[in-house]
This record gives sequence, structure tokens and C-alpha cells, in this order.
Amino acid sequence: MRMLSTVLAICVSVAACAAAVSPALSAPEWPDREAATNAALPVATWQRRGHFDVRMSVAAGTNLVQLAFGRDADGDGELSRAETVLVVGRGLGETFVEDVAARMRYAEALPPAVGRRGLGWRVFLRADGAPTRLIATNEAGVAVFTEWRHAPPAWSFDPSWDTVRAVSAGPDDADGRMRVEIGPDGTLCVFR
Repeated sequence: MRMLSTVLAICVSVAACAAAVSPALSAPEWPDREAATNAALPVATWQRRGHFDVRMSVAAGTNLVQLAFGRDADGDGELSRAETVLVVGRGLGETFVEDVAARMRYAEALPPAVGRRGLGWRVFLRADGAPTRLIATNEAGVAVFTEWRHAPPAWSFDPSWDTVRAVSAGPDDADGRMRVEIGPDGTLCVFR
């Protein structure tokens, strides 16, 4: 008899949970238009200078900006999801990093943004291209992912990468354009 009452209690609990309805997700802060571009990476410059440096700066109306890094294996000039190794970005209230091969995503909450949105990702390298230190910052200049500062993951840089794909979503540019610039010091800058 005791077993029967336990089974009934479990069935009642499951039925009560099934009736619960989740509230609808809120609409995005701004309607999105996506812009994307691909660019060749100056890996040799980064290795020569001893650091891999990325700076993103996008308009305040941007809901998402992300950079995907990898090797353009098929040579079409575009980095596909299958060719992507690392994704860094900011959006939906967080700064995030994704190790695509391991299917791991790491995120930290963003402070409320005022003005332009941004992200900095600087990896210091040994002569063989192995990462030795990582400094990541959000648009407020606050350090994020500090647990990797002195021991960055091996996937935070790979000298075989040859392409970056920049993707941004938001209403701020009706033409859907993004600009990727490589500075004389090898700094990769992304603007929308």
C-alpha cells in the first residue's frame, strides 16, 4: 500500500508541473538586422609581435556582436560553422566565449552599457604561438574571464587560423555593413 501512495504522489506532481506555462520571452530591445563579413587574419604579424589583439566597437543599438576564428579549409573566403574553432562576443547581457570543438560556452554578465558596445581580447604568445596570458575586457574596460589571465586555454589562439568572421545584429546600420581593419601593429578592429 505504501508503494502505491508514493506512485500516486509522483504522478500528481508530474501532472501539476505539466500544466505550468512559461511566460513568453520579451521582445529584443531593438529589432535586428544582421551584418556579417569575413577577413584574412595576420597570424604571422601576431606571432612576430608576440600577441593576438582584437578590439570590437559597435553602436549602442547593437544586440549582438561576435567574432568567429578558424581556418578556411575549403578556400571559399568565408568561415563556416564547421571551420570555426573559437567564438568571442557580447550580447544578451553577457560577454561570451565558445570553444566550438569542445562545445563549451563561457559567459559573464555585462554591466548596463551606455554608448558604444565593445570587447577586447588580447592573448600573449610564446614564439611557437602557444598562449601564455590573456587579457579580456568588456566595453567598460572591466576585466572578464580573469581566471584565464595567467593560464589561458590552449584554444584561445591557434597559429593555423587564417580567417575571422564578424557578425553583428541590431538596428543601427540600415545598410547592414561592418568594417574589419587590421592595424599596422596587427590589431584586429571591428566596427559597425
